[in-house]
Amino acid sequence: MVVPTSRQPSSVVGLSPRSPSSASRSSPAAGILVGLRRTLGRSRKETPPLPSPSITIEDVARGARVSVATVSRALRDQPQVNERTRKRVVTVARRLGYVPNRAARSLVVRATQTLGLLIPDATDPIHGEIVTGFEQEAAAHEYTVMLADGFDDPARERRALEMFAMHRPDGITLLGSMLPQRVTRLMARTSPVVFVNGEHPHLAGYRADLTHGCIRADDIQGMDAVVRHLFDSGYRRLAYVAGPGNASDLTRRDAIARALETMSPSEPLRVYGALPRNGDTNGTLAAEIAKDRPDALICYDDKLAFQLIDQLRGHAVRVPRDIAVVGFDDIPFARMANPRLTTVAQPAVELGRRAAAMLLTAIRTGTMPRSIRLPVQLVVRESTINPAAQGGRRPRT
Repeated sequence: MVVPTSRQPSSVVGLSPRSPSSASRSSPAAGILVGLRRTLGRSRKETPPLPSPSITIEDVARGARVSVATVSRALRDQPQVNERTRKRVVTVARRLGYVPNRAARSLVVRATQTLGLLIPDATDPIHGEIVTGFEQEAAAHEYTVMLADGFDDPARERRALEMFAMHRPDGITLLGSMLPQRVTRLMARTSPVVFVNGEHPHLAGYRADLTHGCIRADDIQGMDAVVRHLFDSGYRRLAYVAGPGNASDLTRRDAIARALETMSPSEPLRVYGALPRNGDTNGTLAAEIAKDRPDALICYDDKLAFQLIDQLRGHAVRVPRDIAVVGFDDIPFARMANPRLTTVAQPAVELGRRAAAMLLTAIRTGTMPRSIRLPVQLVVRESTINPAAQGGRRPRT
């Protein structure tokens, strides 16, 4: 059941790898190469000359008796050039061995047709979906994406920003960054910067986000929906299992506490500390939870929820028979686990797409759009079905 309050297969890209079908839209240079390949396919009996860096676009223009602008449009297969002229230009370019010099073009127009994207963890499925949305929007506007992994480490993030500054992308987006937003914009120099789900702890509550150039999933709305659902299902003693102490962790914890205080002032929120970064191999946290037996656990994210569900089995605690469990993110495994996990679904692909669109608008107009929050969805599944409310029967799968 989905409670109103979109997803595509995840894809983590490196330095703009693409399928042949998407390459034609990825950049002007790629479009030129596709145009050349089309002509090569029509004239396979001829042996093309080796590409020559000394042949310029002006040489092609003279050979085809057209302007430089027409050559550029023809080799990019743009509709302003008729088919007859395009064929003539491509034939001349092939005969001369012309290849587009993108670096030279960048120096002339002071644009690289590239975007920098910094993510905190390339192995995280939600980050992969955000990258997918970002890459799709960038490709639709003929931009290439440079990807860097910050590994949740501010020092690594700084080095990645220095790398971006060296390559001079037209714009930069930071996902889940631990760096202060104003410092980041100074480090990015002249490149516009967009922040997705900024994670510096001082951003908790999200009121300190910059007024322009920030985009988030609405965690507060999601946690309100979770608490309402648990109360409606008969759960009263709620506990939160903390995450890494970043902005989203603190925001989710505080949102749950406020909602719980409104609904049941006599039942304060129990907060369990975060697991070690390398995992709780001894099951110490699960043992503590098994002893306390809260009615329901709200976990920082889905991965944490699955780890606890597994460890609680070792203490003869079953979900949802003994404890209800809620996650956050709605990673693909949440729909297939046993029990299937109740969670808050982030619009991950849309976050990536909107971030790229925001950045491209800033590049095109020189003005950064206002910051926005995207709504989330509470997805109710088996892990919070109250057996008592079902007449003691186990929930049906």
